[in-house]
Amino acid sequence: MRAPKEPTNPLDKREMLHRDIPDAARIDGIARQMIADGRGPESVEYIEVTHNAELIALLADDAVKRGSAFLLQAAERLSGNESAPSTWKQLADTAFQAERYLDAVRAYAVMGDEERAEQIRATHCPDYEPFKPLGK
Repeated sequence: MRAPKEPTNPLDKREMLHRDIPDAARIDGIARQMIADGRGPESVEYIEVTHNAELIALLADDAVKRGSAFLLQAAERLSGNESAPSTWKQLADTAFQAERYLDAVRAYAVMGDEERAEQIRATHCPDYEPFKPLGK
């Protein structure tokens, strides 16, 4: 079966994503194709409309494969569930191996391994200053 065609005009895209009764099948088809094409970050805005659990799981898998803390956090937000520490560990290792050091720092920090996060930050991205809430 052919994937639904992604709108090329921004106004058509806005209409598709924000109509009163969205075409979930079309939106999910486009999001699925985006993930398959390595465009996971772009798929988030489509998945936000339908909250399709299968696509959220695919997004989380894509996040771990590419070492993207942003994508895994997006999948957690969309699903309403936190990922297992082992998932974050796998993502952190993948990010480090792929030299995505900011993602590795974020992943280790989420896991609570501040020491490893700081070690990577100091060695590989010393200019990066992770957000710290006031009073912490």
